[in-house]
Amino acid sequence: MEILQEVARVLEVQHEFLARESLRMYLEKELRNIEAAIFKIVTRHGVKSLFELDDKLKQGKIKEEDIIDDFMELDFLESKKDKILRALEKLQ
Repeated sequence: MEILQEVARVLEVQHEFLARESLRMYLEKELRNIEAAIFKIVTRHGVKSLFELDDKLKQGKIKEEDIIDDFMELDFLESKKDKILRALEKLQ
């Protein structure tokens, strides 16, 4: 926290403001990275969401062994995206 206070002093802003804005910028950057990774996976499989990928799997249009890694990664990314969005809401 010491460096945050020093930078805030040099920039002549409240350290609480600097901390909040820094956190917001970090979360927004992470959100963009996650959304890009999600886009790559869904585009690769011609779907728009994890639910559509799951439907394709259930309908037998794709084999589980062909998509299991992407499916698990997509599930993880969607969960992380939700957490980041909730955190961003708290910052508003």
